[in-house]
Amino acid sequence: MDQNKEDKLTLTADERYWLERKAPRQRWDEWGSPVGLSLGWAIFIVSTGLFLYLLRLAGFLH
Repeated sequence: MDQNKEDKLTLTADERYWLERKAPRQRWDEWGSPVGLSLGWAIFIVSTGLFLYLLRLAGFLH
């Protein structure tokens, strides 16, 4: 444990910044990830398509 502390003290400010910097939280189901965006668009497209299909069956769209 003391070795890690000494290593941190000998690092430059830039190296210390990158070592201690916390990466932004990213998960596969968040809106910023490609998978999350794809899921959101898929839900939107499928529900819109189903709605238009039902309108066609009801005779409102030709």
